[in-house]
Amino acid sequence: MDVPLSADPHALTPAPDPAANGWQHLTAPRPADWERAGQMADDWDFAQDILDPDERSWLRRDGARVFITLQFPVQGHDAEGDSWEQRPLGIILQGQRITTVLARDFAPLSPFFEQMAHLSSPPESVEILAAILKILAQSYEDALHRLNAAIHDNEQQLDWTQSNGDFFTLLEISKSLTRFEVALVGNIATAFKISRLPEIRDDLPATQQIDTALLELQVAHERARVYAGTSTSMMDAYAGMVQNNINHGLKVVTVLAMIFYVPSLLATLYGVNTTLPFQGTPWIFWVVLGLGASISTGLALIFRRKGWI
Repeated sequence: MDVPLSADPHALTPAPDPAANGWQHLTAPRPADWERAGQMADDWDFAQDILDPDERSWLRRDGARVFITLQFPVQGHDAEGDSWEQRPLGIILQGQRITTVLARDFAPLSPFFEQMAHLSSPPESVEILAAILKILAQSYEDALHRLNAAIHDNEQQLDWTQSNGDFFTLLEISKSLTRFEVALVGNIATAFKISRLPEIRDDLPATQQIDTALLELQVAHERARVYAGTSTSMMDAYAGMVQNNINHGLKVVTVLAMIFYVPSLLATLYGVNTTLPFQGTPWIFWVVLGLGASISTGLALIFRRKGWI
């Protein structure tokens, strides 16, 4: 499967024979690893592109070699699992040989690569490429399913708490969905170019698999667009709801202050240390108490009828 190592680790190993079948995988390669794997020195820039986490999806042909990058969804480092990122996978297709390059291993591809490593005879290069596209589409479907579940969970939490932390969680979900939407556009364009390669068109089963993966990527893009719009609408709706709740709370506090202001004023007036009308009569206390209660009750009924409390 791998190209034999050269006696001189710094010597450039000739490029593999494109007529021979083979698959090899490199994770975070260094220049010496790249040369020992039989890759050309001029192609080291491609490996450096894959080491960049922000590398976009694209396809380029250089003679007999086809260079491809695809963006896979990778879960972020937060404990909640609501943050997702994109990481590039590099593919070099040369005849019947295929080389895959990653900056670091991640979950969507690890099981596939482990299965390939235990095969005595790997499939043809176009079949491997078709399988990778299928995994790409499925990984986005799984990620979107988890993000949609996170949206529903966060909606229930917001109904209960309306805390800033829940709003930031929803914001992170919206950002992840927006990144998905952008990344899927590039992946769809690259997958379409792959489907037009002569190496692919000559293999009918691989062509059918890639066409299916392309359709699934388009469906995933539409779902990401809908979910992103939903999460954005939810943030706008809850932001407006919180503002309305604040305004309603201030209105209720103001109304209650007005209701209790009248009896407080009367109690203050008849509690001062000075001569007041009717202060010597035994019934003035009940008059003041009844007057304050009557006015407060009337105000409460008026505000209640207007729906302010």
